[in-house]
Amino acid sequence: MGDGEFRIPPRRIGVAVKVSSPEAVRLGIRVMNELRRRGVEGVADRESAAALGFPEGPDRAELGRAVDVVLVLGGDGTFLSASRGCPAGTAVAGINLGTLGFLTEHAPSETFHLLDAVCSGQVVVERRARLRAVVNNGRQTWEMQALNDVVVTKAALARILNIRVMVGGEVLTHLRSDGLILATPTGSTAYNLSAGGPIVHPGLDALIITPICSHGLTQRPVVVPMNLPVKVWVEDDRGGGYLTVDGQLGVPLPSGVEVEIGPSPEPLAVIREPSSSFFSILHHKLKWGERSG
Repeated sequence: MGDGEFRIPPRRIGVAVKVSSPEAVRLGIRVMNELRRRGVEGVADRESAAALGFPEGPDRAELGRAVDVVLVLGGDGTFLSASRGCPAGTAVAGINLGTLGFLTEHAPSETFHLLDAVCSGQVVVERRARLRAVVNNGRQTWEMQALNDVVVTKAALARILNIRVMVGGEVLTHLRSDGLILATPTGSTAYNLSAGGPIVHPGLDALIITPICSHGLTQRPVVVPMNLPVKVWVEDDRGGGYLTVDGQLGVPLPSGVEVEIGPSPEPLAVIREPSSSFFSILHHKLKWGERSG
């Protein structure tokens, strides 16, 4: 699926809600009933189904592989958890019932207009690059996919980590820092931005490498081509660090264990709000570019 219009009306639509939000649950019930009225099969993931009172569907991580389109009712955290298992051919739309909502850009008031567009197959779809992170400790291999970022941090105590980074087969840096963020352009406005990294347009095929509280003042964020292979190690004899994906999945990262990071073969297809743009989202969500005084 490329960028542009998605013209195939879906037969099965997945619904994932932020179950801790009464507003999201109420709207989710209305959406499921409306899908039934339209003759479209609505499938709620197991967690959402329990809150909505509908038949139990697959686990949230598997929802995207069981349906044609996923509707997310919640915030960016709900969007990340629901989209993680989506293959490139399953489009995802986020309805913002959270706080900031960079990923869930559709307003709740537009839910049923969005549903009209989805059911008629007339929506604008944008492909977003994802990262693939592989960790092998010699006994077990973890392979994880990230839409926002892959982060290496300390496992426990407040201490400095020694981190080695290679890009394209060459040593980029040896860091002494609290950690390291490897972010996609989509994730550039998340943890990366808080750590002083740059905002990068999601249309760029780039990877942002941002130290967290570096001990060396010359070690600044670097933007590299997404297709260059990246390897990261924690060089530490005090227990190593911890690897976190999109702030939701994580594994211990013992000293000397290599993390391989590169582009995922499965980009995410995001259903966009036609009237918005990346720059309008920056202006609206971050108040970026506004005049002061």
